[in-house]
Amino acid sequence: MTTSQTYKIKGMHCASCAGIIEKTFKKVPGVELAQVNYGTETAKVAFDETKTSPDYLSRTIEPLGYSLIMPTAESMSMSEREHTAHLGLNQSKKDKFTELTDMRTKVLSVIPLAIFSAFIMGWDILAEFKVLAPPVDFLKEFFHHLLPIFATYTLFVVGKPYLLGVYRFLRYGKANMDTLIGIGTSVAFVYSFVLSAFEESLARFVNVEQSYYDVTIIVIAFIALGKYLEARAKVKTVDAIEKLLNLQAKTALVVRDGQEQEVPADQVLVGDLIIIKPGANIPVDGIITAGSSFIDESMVTGESMPVEKSINDKVVAGTMNTSGAFTFKATKVGSETLLAKIIKMVEEAQGSRAPIQALADKISSVFVPIVLVLSVVALAVWLIIGTPYLGFSQALSYGLTSFVGILVIACPCALGLATPTAIIVGVGKGAKEGIL
Repeated sequence: MTTSQTYKIKGMHCASCAGIIEKTFKKVPGVELAQVNYGTETAKVAFDETKTSPDYLSRTIEPLGYSLIMPTAESMSMSEREHTAHLGLNQSKKDKFTELTDMRTKVLSVIPLAIFSAFIMGWDILAEFKVLAPPVDFLKEFFHHLLPIFATYTLFVVGKPYLLGVYRFLRYGKANMDTLIGIGTSVAFVYSFVLSAFEESLARFVNVEQSYYDVTIIVIAFIALGKYLEARAKVKTVDAIEKLLNLQAKTALVVRDGQEQEVPADQVLVGDLIIIKPGANIPVDGIITAGSSFIDESMVTGESMPVEKSINDKVVAGTMNTSGAFTFKATKVGSETLLAKIIKMVEEAQGSRAPIQALADKISSVFVPIVLVLSVVALAVWLIIGTPYLGFSQALSYGLTSFVGILVIACPCALGLATPTAIIVGVGKGAKEGIL
């Protein structure tokens, strides 16, 4: 029996992550369809229940640093609580804000280090061109010992996700954008550290004055800042659906056993008689059985003027009663209401792929390996061709600069970040303006 389900994914950092997860799922026997969306951090999977299960799918990607967030039993009913849990409007959203706060703390801690490193770098460049006097020996020695401390904190604390990307690449052969950043900054750091540790021994072979601690600091600082801004934008993309959810009435005044009872909206049953008073939101879809009123249906139709409703007219969940009171019979509840279907439609639109995004995902799946190969080729060419003309020291310096530069410049690419983010934000803005 084939079932199709959309799951939230934890641990995604870039568009390449989506490609890795998608390829891993497609290799699992029984999986017929796998579509992973980085913008919404979701995976739509169609699979044969007799051959695999969501738990097994989650286990296949856990070694790579990802996992599926399983929906609860009650989440299948599309109640308000389901949407709240599924969309991350309660605990999930709290977790996201906790993660966002942690990212913000790290960014604020590393930005001053990056500014300091850029200042030192600028001073060296201006001194090289005789615009400024070179730093005195005391300051030069001070900077020489301070930058390694800054770089160590930056790489191993702020840059920890990128180091994990390198580890997973070495162990499982799966590379993503984090791998590029991790390899580039790690090579710069390790090379500089070796020069610092064996300065006297290596002075005869290479230029020990040319270290790359500042590269490690500045690159990780700016990548971390970019990821923080991106994460903050993505947290806001659920606002459109959250506003739709806020249209739902929290409770309903139901007539049961001849008495009026106030019950949670998700406990209303088909056939219940519900009393609506002036100013109340309608909790479920139904047909008026007694009374009449004017109802604001702008949420559904876009019509700003309230519409007159009387006996045998239909009413829709999420619309608001403006004046008068009436009783109606519930005909559709939970996932069957029009509002629930609208919310589901917006969710699916945010999780779907526009043709341009499908193309971007296809390219990004081979983007990382190509960049890795290009960076290694650039380093090898400098060492092989440059050494006879420039000497090993100068050729190695240029080669490392090219190696790190190619890896780092490829990381915050528009292909991997801007396309999925633009799609998700665009759909959210449309829903907020009533374009469904």
